[in-house]
Amino acid sequence: MNEAAPLRILLVEDNPGDARLIRETLRDAPSLSFALEHADRLSAALPVLAARGADVVLLDLSLPDAHGLETVTRALAAAPDVPIVVLTGLDDETVAIQAVQAGAQDYLVKGQVEPGMLSRALRYAMERKRLLEREHEARTAAEAAVRARDEVLRIVAHDIGNSLSAVKIHALVLERTLPAGDGEARKRTGAIRDLTVQMDRLRQDLLDVAAIEAGRLSFEPMEIDVGAVVAEAVAALAELAADRGVSLSAVVSPGLPRVSADRERVLQVLANLGGNAVKFTPAGGKVVLRAECQGDGVRVSCADTGPGIAAEDLPHVFDRFWQARSTRRAGAGLGLAIARGIVEAHGGDIAAESTLGQGSTFSFTLPGAASADDG
Repeated sequence: MNEAAPLRILLVEDNPGDARLIRETLRDAPSLSFALEHADRLSAALPVLAARGADVVLLDLSLPDAHGLETVTRALAAAPDVPIVVLTGLDDETVAIQAVQAGAQDYLVKGQVEPGMLSRALRYAMERKRLLEREHEARTAAEAAVRARDEVLRIVAHDIGNSLSAVKIHALVLERTLPAGDGEARKRTGAIRDLTVQMDRLRQDLLDVAAIEAGRLSFEPMEIDVGAVVAEAVAALAELAADRGVSLSAVVSPGLPRVSADRERVLQVLANLGGNAVKFTPAGGKVVLRAECQGDGVRVSCADTGPGIAAEDLPHVFDRFWQARSTRRAGAGLGLAIARGIVEAHGGDIAAESTLGQGSTFSFTLPGAASADDG
């Protein structure tokens, strides 16, 4: 509030006696310079509000043309950025509290208003509104920064993708020109191709994280057989598990309901959970992917006999870029964050349980096809 300019107060009160009392109380309020405009109907006040002719409103909740919460909602609709102090009778204090919850800044009970109280209420309303405006400005600036970041990421990811494709093609051409007996050179070109695949996966992970944060993750739901998807995930991880000496199996309960989900995205979640489990389970250990009924949906879990996760680390496993201290440098720390984003985008939940030295279980739910359609 500019101290050099009087505070423009709009008093909306149909009772002449109450209006006169408020005016006198304002005059006695300490250190308050004001200009008062009075309206005895909400219909008379709305044009003033729409024209931004007031800094703050003293609003009676019971008017000839509006009553209760309706009075506040109509005033807010006309000028959402003008703070409102509600005036109410003692028997309507519950409604006044509801009015504050609906968007008014404060309320005063008629007959109990004294000058200092009224001055504080007006200043509090102005300050609270100012804080809300600053929060809105900060949020708007943050959203703009996120949009700018996402646009830069999209452009960079596109350019990186083109470069990786070119590297992969050159590696293939080089491999075809190598002598048949040059095993070492062929091994190196194969390593180049593998690295391009890993880098492209990281590029896509970064795009997925940005899309999840912005609420723009793309997926195409359809009715799917979760048991078949689990079996496909196990088949895709079989070679990695065999190389690491880990037993990998699937257990699918009979009679699973079909769910409404994006098949490729569900496979992505299973690849992240199953891939982590296989990587961190020592040779001779076990990883089990399990699908079972839960209500009208399906619960999918990935249990391993790995080293487990410390209790203090468990709440952070789905955070972006987070890794347990024992697994630093094992990856970018995006897989579980992406898994959570995908599951929640489908209307499901994801959780982790673990005991040090005994292993971990990650599980997620997918709603049944009927539930998803109802939602």
